[in-house]
Parts: sequence; C-alpha cells; structure tokens
Amino acid sequence: MAGSNDGGRLALRDRYVEASDAGRLDAYRNRKWGRSGEFASWLEQPALESLEPPQALALYRASGGRNTTVFASVSIEELRDSLDFLLYDTIKLEGRFEECATADGAYKLAGAAEAFVSYLLCLREPGLFAVWNNNSERLLRRLGAYPASIKRGPVGIRYLDMLEALGRVRAEFRLPDFR
Repeated sequence: MAGSNDGGRLALRDRYVEASDAGRLDAYRNRKWGRSGEFASWLEQPALESLEPPQALALYRASGGRNTTVFASVSIEELRDSLDFLLYDTIKLEGRFEECATADGAYKLAGAAEAFVSYLLCLREPGLFAVWNNNSERLLRRLGAYPASIKRGPVGIRYLDMLEALGRVRAEFRLPDFR
C-alpha cells in the first residue's frame, strides 16, 4: 500500500492513534464492540440452539442494522439455521457469505446484508474476519486501497477482496484485530 499518498496515510494513522488515545472513539467502540465477548458466546455452535429473539436483535443493532422491524419478522429457527450455516458449515467462506448476504441466497435473513453477515464473522474471529460496511469502504477509498473488484462479481468473492484490502490496512496500522 505504499505509494505517492504515504504522507496522507501516515497522517491518517497518526490521527487515528491520537483519537484512540484521547478516548474520542470510545463511544463508537463500546456501541459496536462493548459486548463482543458476550455476543461471541451466543454464536458458539451449542449456544445457537438457545439463541432468543432479543439476542438476535441485539446482534443486529450492534452490527449497525437499521431495519429492525423487518429483521424482527424473521423466525428464530430461520435465524439459527442461517447463523449455523454461516459460521459452521464446511463449504468455502465465499459460498457461505453469498448464501447469507444476497437477496436470493438460501440463508438470507430479511433486513440483513453484508454488514450484518460480516459483523457476525468478525465477532467469532476478529483476527481473521473484518466488517464490510460503509465505514470500511470509506476508509479504503480514503487510503486509495479500494479494490475495483468490490463493485462487480459474486458478493462472496467481493468479501474476500475486502478482507484482503482491510488486512493490508490492519497490518500497516498495526491493529491487533479487525474490531
């Protein structure tokens, strides 16, 4: 990611570190990740069987989901099946992501899209999976690291491209994980 914009990248990293050290990111982090340990425990495979609607809504809201009325209409059984498929099925990640995030996917949940699906993956494995949302896209654009492939092709492959780009940012900014 080195290039002609290295000064801008370093300035952005410095502003991030300064804001983080000053506590200006705490409210956002707490809203998004403050309960990540608790949420991750809900996503353990044995725990999925007892996941309840209020827990599902808490996950959805923390992911940034705004269409809670539509999401709340999903049956808890459908939600459990979708989460089990996404997090524990043995098919490749891009296939699982595709089935959960696209409108015609077999495990698509009403009201949920890439941000919710990737948030769940990040909760389970924050060192491996990143959240794909408007903020992550905006960051990549600002850094000049936005993959052109993000706007075309299967959504599962596009998520892998996002992961690759965000992984480079994570390494460059020396972040411990994707949260």
